[in-house]
Amino acid sequence: MVFRTGINEADVNGLGQFPFFTFSTFVDKRINYKSTLQAGVDVFFSAFLEELINYRYIACPEDGLSGDEDYRRIGVFLGHEFRFNKNAFVTQLGYYVYWPYEFESRIYNRLGLKRYFLKGKFFGAITLHAHWAKAEAVEFGIGVRL
Repeated sequence: MVFRTGINEADVNGLGQFPFFTFSTFVDKRINYKSTLQAGVDVFFSAFLEELINYRYIACPEDGLSGDEDYRRIGVFLGHEFRFNKNAFVTQLGYYVYWPYEFESRIYNRLGLKRYFLKGKFFGAITLHAHWAKAEAVEFGIGVRL
């Protein structure tokens, strides 16, 4: 289980920066000493999307927004973790299964570094959540292996 957070903003100038929270749960299978495969679910709470939806509802009535669109997203992902000692390089490719407001694309990727602590039970991570080459956020995360 992983909790990720940080601050991000929309592409519209002047809307401001807002916190985001991502909760992830996944299963993994170590396939050899260096590699681990992952499959999991992400739940995204991005306050900047809420602001962007409200802004576009008022500023762009031709878009047909009601202003009540949900700013939360749920994604499923497959990933790989390349381990070296207590560190790991993480790559994940995901797909939003719940995507009520069309922001960027349905496919997302995550790249980053992870560090394991206390006999591998806890870890910290710094990852980049992006839609192909367009970054959405740098995520700072903490997690626990159950």
